[in-house]
Amino acid sequence: MTRPPHPAGRLHRLLLAGLGALLVGIYALIAPAAPGLWRQVAALGLVALGANAGYCAWQAKRSWLSRIGPLP
Repeated sequence: MTRPPHPAGRLHRLLLAGLGALLVGIYALIAPAAPGLWRQVAALGLVALGANAGYCAWQAKRSWLSRIGPLP
């Protein structure tokens, strides 16, 4: 059974793509200053979340960030 695409509007998708680019950009800023192991952990987390947000914005799907629920 296939699920229908996430019914996100144009503004939501643009903001999600911007958030994805921001997460990848944050990694690019902290990567030179972080020690070896922390750099790899940050790369895995930030780039994965950023790439997923960009891909989901492109495909009109729910991103991993939207699945964690409302935050306080």
